[in-house]
Amino acid sequence: MRIKKKTRNISLIIIAIVVALFFYGKYNFDNDRQNFRNIVSLAAIGEVKNAFDKIEERKSFPNPILNFFYQRWKKKMYARFVSKEEVFENTSGNKIVNDISNIYREYWRVELMKPMPKSRTDSTLYNNISDYIVTNKLTTFSKDSLRKNIKDDSELRKIIEKEGFKVDFKFRNGFQELFIWNKESTKKYEVILPKETVKTTVVFIESYHINGYDDFATFGDSQVGGWAIKESATLFCNKGTYNLDSEKFEVSYLKHESLHFTDLNNYPNLSAADLEYRAKVIELMYCTKETIYDNIGLFISGANKTDRNNSHPYANYVLIQNLSKMLFNSDYESDYTKWKKVPVEKINKAASSLYESSENKLQTNSSLNEII
Repeated sequence: MRIKKKTRNISLIIIAIVVALFFYGKYNFDNDRQNFRNIVSLAAIGEVKNAFDKIEERKSFPNPILNFFYQRWKKKMYARFVSKEEVFENTSGNKIVNDISNIYREYWRVELMKPMPKSRTDSTLYNNISDYIVTNKLTTFSKDSLRKNIKDDSELRKIIEKEGFKVDFKFRNGFQELFIWNKESTKKYEVILPKETVKTTVVFIESYHINGYDDFATFGDSQVGGWAIKESATLFCNKGTYNLDSEKFEVSYLKHESLHFTDLNNYPNLSAADLEYRAKVIELMYCTKETIYDNIGLFISGANKTDRNNSHPYANYVLIQNLSKMLFNSDYESDYTKWKKVPVEKINKAASSLYESSENKLQTNSSLNEII
């Protein structure tokens, strides 16, 4: 079929525009991506108010491709946290699970916007949960009795599991968290670590109905990748975030989480920040060019030393600080472009040195609470 001349000309113009955007899009890409990550990382650690302050400073990005995604993300953030015009979407098909999930979402929407961690509270969350459970006759407890016991999550767990769902509760970065899913699969792995080979079972969570505060705070740009259960040598994995044949899964998930498992058993007093520090060091020991620079970028954008209890940001900061001293002879190097010029093998070797240093401290005293 012959293409009309006018249609062909329009097609050529569109192709020319796309090609031009591609080449122009390469301009400043890495720098803009890192700056975008920095804003998202603030939301991911619970500092949504600070993220909005950065959004006000950064109206747009020079790179047109990144700017498109940034503007779309920013619009959704305003609808969720500022105008509150977003209507929460539910995927479980179960009214009780949906209602409980929305109580948590409303709690996150309020608490994430508080600028000071000391001003955050979970009392409204648990009062609303108690009221919902009693009003809908989902418990034999009276309201007064339930409010005295609701914070251990046992009654809520029982209710959700009765509906046929899996559930887990966590407290992270100052926020109560809820994870609900109802489809999972398992697979056994042998994971090689510096000291030993670990046999573990991975429970793949196929799809979440609600997936923690950071998923909510960033529209899925930041999510919990998984967690370790030391008693059963079991790892839980957020399957949707990984290609199971990728280095990201084999190193940044399997080795990272397996080290958590061994550390939880061998060094039971070690703080969460120290556990994360050692697991992130392991990642950089084994990463290749495929993921190492991307991981460095994520660690830089997610670094924050203000609160040791915020384990991931604190561990990111100390790791980048320690590597900066070794690789740049500086206290802290935040320029991502400089990191990309460092050979992979040099980063691997520096990370191995940091692991050996932490291991030597723990071998001397396995009951230590802090090593960083």
